[in-house]
Amino acid sequence: MNRKAMIAGAAAAVLATTCVFVIPSFAFLSAQSPKIVNRFVSALITVDLKETLVDPETGKKTGDKPEVYENTYLTVAGRVVDKDPTPIVQKNSTDCYIYVGVRNEYPDLFAIEDVNAEWTLVPDSENKPGEGVTVYKYNAVVSKSEEDQQLSAVFEHVRISDSFDGQFHGASQTDSAIEARAFAVQSENTADLSDKYAVDYFSSSDAFDKD
Repeated sequence: MNRKAMIAGAAAAVLATTCVFVIPSFAFLSAQSPKIVNRFVSALITVDLKETLVDPETGKKTGDKPEVYENTYLTVAGRVVDKDPTPIVQKNSTDCYIYVGVRNEYPDLFAIEDVNAEWTLVPDSENKPGEGVTVYKYNAVVSKSEEDQQLSAVFEHVRISDSFDGQFHGASQTDSAIEARAFAVQSENTADLSDKYAVDYFSSSDAFDKD
């Protein structure tokens, strides 16, 4: 091998070795966005139910606004007493329909009178959801508000039967009670179903036993 060939071969070997060490390595830049969280919650509705304080002896109101959860009445045949269960929809509640279920243990002895025009008896609900339970619906949607909204009383009076003989002859054999409870259903997309929701709720055996 002549001298030129030897030099050319050596140069090629050096070039090949050099190429092995100069191949670049590539670093990739990366990034990520914050995650999106979608929270789905039930309608936020708070509803209360109170009535005006009455004198136990006379059954007549002693106040001018609903502020108590319980009243006691002396049962006198033929007497008409004041009773005004009144819902209060609390501020920032979602638009809703309001229902009031009334459980009357002795519907033949105590008759609800003077139902306000703003309330309607839910069709087919009278004494059907549960023993002695009747459901009333407020006629308008209660819209969201930054203030508490006191609705009209469901009814104003209870009439005691003329035939009351001083004894309660129902299944409980105890002093009778008329109980009421408010129930709210969000109004959006429930117009055709809200009555059923309310009747189903008051059909529950413990609807009036919950705190």
